[in-house]
Amino acid sequence: MINGTAGEMWPPFMSTKSTLPFYSPDICRSIELVYQRPEVSRGVPAYHYVAPKTLFASGSDYPPNQGFCPCRQSGLLNVGTCRHHAPVFISHPHFYNADPVLLKTVNGLNPSEEEHGIFIDIHPETGIPLNVSIRLQLNLLVKRVSGISETGRIKEVVMPLIWFAESGYIDGAVLSTFRSSLVVLPLLVECVQYILIAVGLLLILGAGVLFLSDKIKSKMCVQPNTNVDSDRSANERTQLLQNTEN
Repeated sequence: MINGTAGEMWPPFMSTKSTLPFYSPDICRSIELVYQRPEVSRGVPAYHYVAPKTLFASGSDYPPNQGFCPCRQSGLLNVGTCRHHAPVFISHPHFYNADPVLLKTVNGLNPSEEEHGIFIDIHPETGIPLNVSIRLQLNLLVKRVSGISETGRIKEVVMPLIWFAESGYIDGAVLSTFRSSLVVLPLLVECVQYILIAVGLLLILGAGVLFLSDKIKSKMCVQPNTNVDSDRSANERTQLLQNTEN
């Protein structure tokens, strides 16, 4: 079954729970990468996806891989059925994430995730890959062959033949356009948004202060002057008394 894309683009608006399924013609099957950590690829925020440890696990260790058997140790993928039934196996370079037994049969192997792992750095909002590295190793099953006496003393072993890497990344004018359109411009829009919100709050606060100030002044103007009214009443009573005495 072929699942996923051709490895050129994925759906936009990805989350950390999203996976990256794609078909790899080199191993005649689909691969599904999983999220590992956030990453910044050449100034652009990205999600760093890697191959899970179960990618080349044997069917006994990881039942979903039973369809790719007959299996050997974990870390080897039998691709003989799509390579003219040749005794060849695909693995990570230097048997990275493979059964330790495979490492003991060959000298000079030093597997590491940084040098031998599969990864894709992808922009989550657009689904566009920014940095890609697919690293695989071709191995040959060496064993004795019945009827050929010269092979009688050969010990069965999976022998690494060659490993290769297919890498690519966005750079140059494309990277500049990508960064300015999807990183710088959204950041400026966000900053302007907060500035406008702050200005709006200040205007609302200033309008509220002016409204309260005008309201307080109007109350002070409308309030009656009790001293003037009391003096006026006293004068009127004095005049009435004087008129009465006369």
